[in-house]
Amino acid sequence: MKRFLTILAALALSACALGACGDPEPEPEPEPTALLLKNQTVRSSAMKQDMKYTVWLPEGAAPQRALPFLYLLHGYGDDQNAWAEKGSLVNIYREYAAAGGTPMVVVMPDAQTTFYMGDFETYFHEELIPQVEKLYKCNGKRALAGLSMGGYGTLYHALKYPSTFTYAYAMSPATAEWFTSLVAAQPDKRVFPPFTIEVGEQDTTVDNDAAKDLADYMTSQGLTVDWISRPGIHYWNFWQECLPKALQKAGESFK
Repeated sequence: MKRFLTILAALALSACALGACGDPEPEPEPEPTALLLKNQTVRSSAMKQDMKYTVWLPEGAAPQRALPFLYLLHGYGDDQNAWAEKGSLVNIYREYAAAGGTPMVVVMPDAQTTFYMGDFETYFHEELIPQVEKLYKCNGKRALAGLSMGGYGTLYHALKYPSTFTYAYAMSPATAEWFTSLVAAQPDKRVFPPFTIEVGEQDTTVDNDAAKDLADYMTSQGLTVDWISRPGIHYWNFWQECLPKALQKAGESFK
């Protein structure tokens, strides 16, 4: 009898293991992993061609989860892959995330040599932004950052479309005197996002004095501008040191 009860207990345990004692615990869904998608395309009526962009989807990005976006702009002569291939975006972003940074989707458009103006401006606001934010699900918050020509684009778009962005970070930017007219054209200066303008003291490719004059004017008009001038030249090692700060500022502006 005792042996029979032992066998019965063993059979009961086997049945439980096979699910006879109730439904098994569901397998937890794996956490979505990060993904760098290079050379995605948008058909642009404004540019009359297919336009490329690269997008970084961070850990935790998922179709049902809306995240803020950072539009990260390249310099003259580069393309949509420059920040990933030369700027160490992925490694820098992962360090930022490991330190508790706010998750964000990073979109890197190809602007060719347009200085982010003309037909590109129409494409950027009317075609690229709506399409990628629908595809990768934006929560309605977006920031802007870029280097050199991309710094020019950052200043231009954040000054002309101030309510579109929560932060603007211009690295080694090219500038234009008429940028001041974009500031003057906005009667309510409270609509402008905060700015950072960061330049290298040994940079002879762009005009740091002109950038400082613009920063001073923006400050005089009530805009929030963080001016950073430090040792550095017009090169990737300088911008790689800018990027963690840009991610941090953008992340803070999304809260």
